[in-house]
Amino acid sequence: MAVTPLGNIILVNQNMHVAAGNQIDYQNRIEFQNVAAAVAANEKQRQIEETRETEEGHKIDPDREHFRERADEETGEKEQETAARYKKKRKEKEEESSSTFHILDIKV
Repeated sequence: MAVTPLGNIILVNQNMHVAAGNQIDYQNRIEFQNVAAAVAANEKQRQIEETRETEEGHKIDPDREHFRERADEETGEKEQETAARYKKKRKEKEEESSSTFHILDIKV
């Protein structure tokens, strides 16, 4: 234990290696964590950059095209039937609404 200021300086300098060792351990730990984080980020980046081969395009199949055209025709017929039903219902509603209201022409 130091008694004088000069002795205190000598004591601090002699024990400097203890504090320095702790500081170096801490810095090494942080540096190791940074290196591990950088490696993980690079690995994730490589996974993102990986690509797959292009898929082969489907050849045009005449039978398949025929089925597609038939399905389009059927949907067109269904749409026409739906439109005709809608028009018919609308006409019926107009007839009902026109028959329920009476207009009176009263002149004085």
